[in-house]
Amino acid sequence: MSSGVMNELRERAGRSVLLRMLFIAFLVLVLQIPIFMIDSTVSERETTRQVAIADVTRTWGGAQQVAGPVLTVPYLVRATDDKGKVTVRTAHAHFLPRELDTTATITTEIRYRGIFRVPLYSLTLSSRGAFTPPDFSTWPVAAADVLWDKAVLAVGVSDPKALRAGSAVRWNGGTSDFRPGRGPGTFLEAGIHAPLPGLGAGGARTVPFAFDLSLGGSHGLQFAPLGMETRIAMTSAWPDPSFIGAYLPTSREIGPKGFTARWQIPHLGRNFPQQWLDGEVDAKALANAAFGVSLLSPVDAYHTIHRAVKYQILFLLLTFVAFYLFELFYALRIHPVQYLLVGSALCLFYLLLLSLSEHIGFVGAYAIASAAVVGTIAGYVRAAFGSDARAVTIAAMLVALYAFLFVLLHVQDYALLVGSLGLFLVVALLMYTTRKVDWYRVGRPAPSD
Repeated sequence: MSSGVMNELRERAGRSVLLRMLFIAFLVLVLQIPIFMIDSTVSERETTRQVAIADVTRTWGGAQQVAGPVLTVPYLVRATDDKGKVTVRTAHAHFLPRELDTTATITTEIRYRGIFRVPLYSLTLSSRGAFTPPDFSTWPVAAADVLWDKAVLAVGVSDPKALRAGSAVRWNGGTSDFRPGRGPGTFLEAGIHAPLPGLGAGGARTVPFAFDLSLGGSHGLQFAPLGMETRIAMTSAWPDPSFIGAYLPTSREIGPKGFTARWQIPHLGRNFPQQWLDGEVDAKALANAAFGVSLLSPVDAYHTIHRAVKYQILFLLLTFVAFYLFELFYALRIHPVQYLLVGSALCLFYLLLLSLSEHIGFVGAYAIASAAVVGTIAGYVRAAFGSDARAVTIAAMLVALYAFLFVLLHVQDYALLVGSLGLFLVVALLMYTTRKVDWYRVGRPAPSD
């Protein structure tokens, strides 16, 4: 086959719409390799940040769940076997307060591990309330078998090593110091307890109690609604709270200087009773009823970048289609290497966004990375094609795409609606731009006179 025939075939292949589209699709698939590597880098950096946060919170204190106080009274259980031998073991009955009022004041601070920010808090907790006298009449327990002098008051704290200070429990006019450990309350994952040797039996009036705690934590804070009437008042300077758990606040106020929130929860909405015996309530039941606030930052740059990477195929396709339209309308010949260079610049946007966001925040990083990519590609188009108009056209299209992506990333609840409308407009614009193109004649030589 002569060189002239080969050149003619090569020219026809270069003008073929189908082959050009297949080439663009193939190039997009090839560029998924660096995109995959960049996405893996985002995951790796996210893991590195989590490790840094875990290192700090391991010594300061993790997410805290406070449950209590719970009054635990031991009693004797006597049993006779088939040989008439009597065995005695100790069991426990657990009683919740009739009223529970807690005031929580949260002071936040930011610490750093390397380049990573770690939000921490210090909690000052003040609890007041009252217990009704423990009543064993609902269970087959003899009055003589109740060990009143061994009663304890337990407070569940999920990360007790973060306790900074704790006052003695003020109980019915007396005091009792807290001791480490949750005591006999197996339904608590961890905590502290105070013995109440002078509890005694009988009495018709309620018994007041009060205690104060100071502890550190991170991520979030939750409370278990253990009172027949539980009232929680929380105050913090953290400006972006996220209320979590089984109950939302009854009232709340959120502003740039912090938030205040109040909960008022009756016992009727819980899935555990006001008093129970060993084994009838576990830690999972308390955790399912817990409520509180998350103090994590509402904007997670790594999660947002992961979402941005999902739209990279749209950027590549639309940019390559725009270049092909230049070939179509202006009789240009764009080399595959030029397509590859432009595609590489589009891929590097996400790596720039990742590296910059770790130092200056997501919004600033997005502005700088998108401006760098738009300026580089527009300058390359101007130098390669020798046209200011084409460079401005490409720059305007990329600016519109990056603005569209920024909106998509910040309206997560409406991303489907905004995305579908945006894609419809893109398709409509392409149809309008190519409305007069005779696709059957594209790539064919003009007929001779």
